[in-house]
Amino acid sequence: MKKLMMLTIFLGVVFTAFGQGKNVTKANSALTKGELAEAAELIEPATTFEKTKDKGKTWYTRAQIYDKISQSEDEALKAKYPNALKLAAESYKKTLEIEKEGATYRGLAQVGYDQLYGRALNKGVENYTNGDYAAAYDNFVDVSSIAPTDTTGYLYGAMMAQEIERYDDALVNYQKLIEMDACSPNILNSMIYIYQNVKEDLESALKYARLGQEKFPEELNFQRQEVDFLIKMDKMDEAIIGLKNAIDKEPENALLVANIAMLYDMTEDYTNAEVYYKKAIEMDPNNRNALINLSVLYITKGDAIMEKVNDMSIKEYNKNIDAAEKSSSTEYKKAIPLLEAVLTLDESDELGLQNLQAVYAKLKDGNKAAEYYEKRKALGYVSED
Repeated sequence: MKKLMMLTIFLGVVFTAFGQGKNVTKANSALTKGELAEAAELIEPATTFEKTKDKGKTWYTRAQIYDKISQSEDEALKAKYPNALKLAAESYKKTLEIEKEGATYRGLAQVGYDQLYGRALNKGVENYTNGDYAAAYDNFVDVSSIAPTDTTGYLYGAMMAQEIERYDDALVNYQKLIEMDACSPNILNSMIYIYQNVKEDLESALKYARLGQEKFPEELNFQRQEVDFLIKMDKMDEAIIGLKNAIDKEPENALLVANIAMLYDMTEDYTNAEVYYKKAIEMDPNNRNALINLSVLYITKGDAIMEKVNDMSIKEYNKNIDAAEKSSSTEYKKAIPLLEAVLTLDESDELGLQNLQAVYAKLKDGNKAAEYYEKRKALGYVSED
């Protein structure tokens, strides 16, 4: 009785092994008949059974089944196997790993894999060409699923996601490219744009501007972006350091010199501001912003002198007013040639005319102040009221 039981158990094992081996044949037969759901159910046990799990035929059959399911127009079937495309790709690659060079199933698997990849990519290109960016995005996601180590799907997927304003998806794909060491200045600029303008996340925008400097030191725009973000974040000290570094790399760039002058001006470091404004004008005599800003700096310094004396007691005021007027006049007069240079560039420059009128008024030169007032009026800068 005991021997009979052991024989029964042994036969059961044999029949199971035999059954799993036949599953591959049955699955292939169901595939041929177009019975894809049945084929999928039959093939799965064979992928884990000891005698069939390392056979190229098993995995190639599985690849073909899921490949067909991914192409099926039967929505219910595709819903039942939502990862069919990914499973097909994995199965083709498993076949390539198992089978030796020159083996039949290896050759068939390579063809199948290439066709799977090509279909997804071509559909993406076709939908992109037709302007259906949402469908193209899905296609390029498929490309990434088929070939997760290939950058193509992630790059075009990111671009399509950005087109259809799926910015989170775009960022995920761009980040994947960075992790794959497939970064480029365009990729980083796209991420910076999204974080700055869509997410309004300047910290992240700054992070990628700095990454751009690290990876592409020859692309000087990343350094300029860093400075811009630091200014917007009110991190003036860091911005000044950033601009100094930028100037070290571009010592002949008058715009950078003018910008650092503006930062010093904004932080009320007028001594350094004056030095850099003068340097910017020396480098580029037609730099309107530097001309205007330096003239305003001198006007501000003159006003500060007069405000100080005006706050004094009558006794102290009478004692210091003459010296204060003389010192303030010196500052006001420094502004005049700068503003005249602005008008040489454009005789109708509104800010140039307005500041010259103000300077002459402060110098108590009524005729000159009136002259510039009339010019402003003739140009429509002064309300008739």
